[in-house]
Amino acid sequence: MSTSPNRVYAARLVGLPIFDPLGEQVGKVRDLVVTVRSDARQPRVLGLVVEVFGRRRIFVPMTRVTSIDAGQIYTTGLLNMRRFQQRSTETLVIGQMFDRQVTIRPTGVVGTVYDVGMEQARNRDWLLSRVAVQEPSKALRRRGQTHVVEWSDTEGLASRSPTQAATH
Repeated sequence: MSTSPNRVYAARLVGLPIFDPLGEQVGKVRDLVVTVRSDARQPRVLGLVVEVFGRRRIFVPMTRVTSIDAGQIYTTGLLNMRRFQQRSTETLVIGQMFDRQVTIRPTGVVGTVYDVGMEQARNRDWLLSRVAVQEPSKALRRRGQTHVVEWSDTEGLASRSPTQAATH
């Protein structure tokens, strides 16, 4: 990767334009695809779900992403235009992790996931490293306290959840 920040949050990537090496926009980010291994091991980011023109969604592997900058993402330009099909071993970050209820292990606090942070490891893989959790509000029209914790300090994201709120 040429220029990438140390940590990127998923919610900030959604809607960002994706460009080829010539600067032509090929689509916009709609979700991130990860493989979740366990509550303790950080999930590996496999790639991005990108909506290309014509409302078709395709998969762009992280190996094709050359840089993530403020407000834009660049790729190698070699994209498979086949429609994205989620596999059983894959989890969508926005679609399946956001709004999940988790427990923060050290404190026992229960809250709802509203964002996740990813970092690039030494081997160039991107891993989910942080989880942003919001506690339920205790007063009307007020947001609950927020916490940003290590992936390994959360419980409840590695399991499959058949039901999820539609807030996000």
